[in-house]
Amino acid sequence: MIKKFMITLVLGVLFPILVHAEMLDLKTSLDMALKNNLLIQEKLAQIKAAKEGVKMARSEFLPKLETSYSYTRLKESPYAIFREMPGQPHIIMGPENNYTWDIQFSQPIFTGFYLSSQYKLSKLGVDIAHLERIEAEQEVIKQVKVAYFQVLLAGKYKEVAEIAVKNLEAHLKDAQALYDAGIIPMNDLLKSKVALANAKQDLVRAKNNLQTAISNFNIILRLDVNHPTRIKDILNYQPLKLNLNYALKIAIKERPELKQIAKQLEQMEAQVKMAKSQYYPQLAMVGKYERIGNHPNVDGNGYQNPDQFYLTLQAKWTFFEWGKTKAQVKKLRWQKDALEKTLNRIKDQVRLQVKTAYLNLKEAEKNIETARISVRQAKENYRITNLQYKNQVTTSTEVLDAQTLLTQAQNNYYGALYRYNTAIAQLERAIGKAVNVQGETL
Repeated sequence: MIKKFMITLVLGVLFPILVHAEMLDLKTSLDMALKNNLLIQEKLAQIKAAKEGVKMARSEFLPKLETSYSYTRLKESPYAIFREMPGQPHIIMGPENNYTWDIQFSQPIFTGFYLSSQYKLSKLGVDIAHLERIEAEQEVIKQVKVAYFQVLLAGKYKEVAEIAVKNLEAHLKDAQALYDAGIIPMNDLLKSKVALANAKQDLVRAKNNLQTAISNFNIILRLDVNHPTRIKDILNYQPLKLNLNYALKIAIKERPELKQIAKQLEQMEAQVKMAKSQYYPQLAMVGKYERIGNHPNVDGNGYQNPDQFYLTLQAKWTFFEWGKTKAQVKKLRWQKDALEKTLNRIKDQVRLQVKTAYLNLKEAEKNIETARISVRQAKENYRITNLQYKNQVTTSTEVLDAQTLLTQAQNNYYGALYRYNTAIAQLERAIGKAVNVQGETL
């Protein structure tokens, strides 16, 4: 007893992850995946980038300030010639060295609705980024649920394989006793041995499939691929009261992909307004304060005012560009029309996805009860056949067939439960909302 305790203690110290495999429920698994998933993190970064784009667009409404400093060296001082005066004297008008410093502001007053449309475009970009995040989250949730139930199914298949090995070991023991007593021939005993060997191979395969399913689940949760994760068994049947027409209606309303395209259509309209802004004159106010001098401290040059302030109201109108603006507006209109067709096409795809998921759900639901009855019948058939074999009323082949039927029935039952639960996950993804057992969206 002490030796066994010491071995367990040493293993616990050297390999704690093996002794204390993590037990996860579905909610915890979803929380981990949503927190760690790289695609979701990518979408969160894109949201932040889109928000900065809004700040950039908002800044375009505000005045811009800029300053400059320059130095110019002339070959000779500028002068004026007075031809009407005797001798046509040259009068110096400025220095050879010229330093200039200025500070300027510009404030857009009217841009033909370009800036307001650009601002709306950027805000819609934030909305689209949020919808892309929601879409990514829904996809991750579906992947986690499917992978979670894959682990449970693989575990059930392993249990079924273990039961088959146990039953066939017991059957081989009975067959060996009957053979030793000279009641059955060698080929009956060999059939039992071959069946047990095959069952053991199936068990090895089932164990490997379970480990593969766990590794896949770990990857989705961004755990180490070899992490010995354990999950709580929720592979059961809870009737879902959901009407197909209601599911279709919710999907068209809630699917983030459709909402994204609707926002993109609004963006296209904003881009049309931006293109149309070229039909209007642009109005801006410009102010400038300037200092000049013949020294770096720009304190005057003795010829001009040392400083000056300008205030200009500037209007600019490009009224002819050979139809460029008109063509650009038409181009955007056609792109919007194409996007509307895309929206309708994707709506059809969404409806098909919802109906397919709904039919898969109903199919799995019907198969669950059928499979449950089959398991009960297969167990009874195996019990009776095994009893008959012990009394030599039937052959070893019948026992092996009964075991095969039992294994098949059990696998079919767990497979139906898996397909039912994953069909719910697929349906929730298709309608864009989680649902409870009453068929109400959450």
